[in-house]
Amino acid sequence: MKEFCEKTVLSGERLILRPLCLQDKEAIFRNINHDREVLNYFIDTYVEEEKDFAFENMLERFRRNEIYAFAIILKESGEVIGEIFQCSKPSPIEHSTEIGYALGRSYWNKGYMSEAMKMMIDFMFSIGIHKVTACHLEGNEASGRVMCKCGMCFEGIRKDAVYYHDRYWDTYNYYILNK
Repeated sequence: MKEFCEKTVLSGERLILRPLCLQDKEAIFRNINHDREVLNYFIDTYVEEEKDFAFENMLERFRRNEIYAFAIILKESGEVIGEIFQCSKPSPIEHSTEIGYALGRSYWNKGYMSEAMKMMIDFMFSIGIHKVTACHLEGNEASGRVMCKCGMCFEGIRKDAVYYHDRYWDTYNYYILNK
């Protein structure tokens, strides 16, 4: 699967999803890990300087676990604007996977994440995943709208499911089944 993962490129109307690579470090740093507002709801570490951004470790974790991690790229400009990935490798029993994503703040509310998420869901279904899940932290209704636009159904709230920014957060959980 690793070789297949590294060669997979998905193309949509306005976006391309291709495997994250070392050349994406600066864009991911600038758009996500160096923006406190993005990190209000995307669980990752704020990094002050790019030299301290452990992007290589993240890439290795994706490769080692054989999970898909894509850069979200604007077709028109070739600019990397975010990332979308599997949170874990699906088990042979469950055939489900959770999707996580983050988008640079200047690209919010333009429909990019809905397009990327639809592409990712379709791709997951094409490789045999039965159930795709995603969740967002309380207060991030925009992410919930993305999930709904992609045909996902609200599954429930997990109370105090995540400890982040020195407090517990509820997660709002969504799913879609491959029929």
